Amino acid sequence: MNSNRLRTAYEARSTGTTAGPAFSSGHGPWLRTGDGTAWFDGTSGSGAATLGHQHPAVVEAAAAQLTRLVHTGCKLNSDPRIRMVRRLGALSPYREPAVLPTVTGAEAVEAALKVARAATGHRSVVSFRHAYHGKTAGALALTWRAEFKRFSAGPPGPVFTATLPDPRRPYEDGSGGTAAVLPDLTAALDEAEHHGGVAAVVLEPIQVTEGMLTVDPALLDRIARAAHDRGALLVLDEIYTGLGRAGRMFTAELMAETPDLTLVGKTLGNGFPISAVLGEQRVMDALPPGVQTSTYSGSPLCCAAASAVLDTLVDQDVPARARVLGQRLDDRLGELAADHPWMASVRTAGALAAFDCVRNGRPDPARAEAVVEAASQARLLLFGGGPEGATVKIVPPALLTEDELGFLLHGLATAVSDADATAVSDADEAEAGQSGARQAGGVLR
Repeated sequence: MNSNRLRTAYEARSTGTTAGPAFSSGHGPWLRTGDGTAWFDGTSGSGAATLGHQHPAVVEAAAAQLTRLVHTGCKLNSDPRIRMVRRLGALSPYREPAVLPTVTGAEAVEAALKVARAATGHRSVVSFRHAYHGKTAGALALTWRAEFKRFSAGPPGPVFTATLPDPRRPYEDGSGGTAAVLPDLTAALDEAEHHGGVAAVVLEPIQVTEGMLTVDPALLDRIARAAHDRGALLVLDEIYTGLGRAGRMFTAELMAETPDLTLVGKTLGNGFPISAVLGEQRVMDALPPGVQTSTYSGSPLCCAAASAVLDTLVDQDVPARARVLGQRLDDRLGELAADHPWMASVRTAGALAAFDCVRNGRPDPARAEAVVEAASQARLLLFGGGPEGATVKIVPPALLTEDELGFLLHGLATAVSDADATAVSDADEAEAGQSGARQAGGVLR
């Protein structure tokens, strides 16, 4: 074999690979191809670019740090790491905060499980239906979808699943209403207690990956109290929702109880790989030194970017900007739903929005796929999802100009209208096919 011969290489398909074209540059909500064609990113890079792509303050901080110090390893400190820890801790809901830097969201989940087990001396964990916490072994054990787990090792400790109300159908199929949820949670806690005690109850305040399913803050409080009654920690996974994305710096602002641990990521780096576990120092320091390390955790480069993100969140009041954006999205999606009855369960929370597609009262994944495809034709990038695959998710950057918001709203209207036309056309074709079959049947008889 000629070792100098060029060979074609392909990305492994396990990532689910790519939507849209190959992008070369970005700014704000826009991603551009090599020829300069602009696409509106209604996914915010899987929810991370809350400030928009290439935010000037973040880029400037990272570029300056790039010339000074990029890497130290996890066990050597740096000025940017100290600044980031102090800044994030000061913004957190904790009186004596400690910050455990990690790299990815799944790594933050893994670290939180270690902290919870160290702090409580217990092993078992309770998670919830429709949860998504990542795809490493411990995080995956808490994740709802069975197909994600097929090729993974078993969980490092017993995990039990409880049910949350489905905000789309609050009183159907036994999943709705607090009265129905609490007995189910109690049963899961009982099982966990019989298998090594309950170390943690872990949940997302909004289950974004599975269709933007919001948990009422009052129910979060009741879950927190139920956890504490068993000597467990409440771990709130705010990797997607925290730091302004959902309209609050932290969901704890809406709660009477304070989560024992809070997980952040995505927005924290605005595209740089950084995440963290937050909590009271006395809880966090239950985990001995050296038990949770990772080569790139606390990276000077990523910490410099994260500090710039945190400053921008405060200086530009990003949580408030996200709430205003959410209201505009809610208004427009409500108008569209009034004209297109197959749009169901419009829901928004800050710079997060979603709706379901239905047909004859049942989920319609084909229509959701048609909306996403029609949006792509209008150069608006959206993701589908949801437990039935019938959800359309809208996750734009929180900082939009009026013109950028106008493009987004117009693109959504166009996508919904085009998907409607496609469905009518498909129905006509189906009817024509049935009519032809009937006629053919008459001739044959």
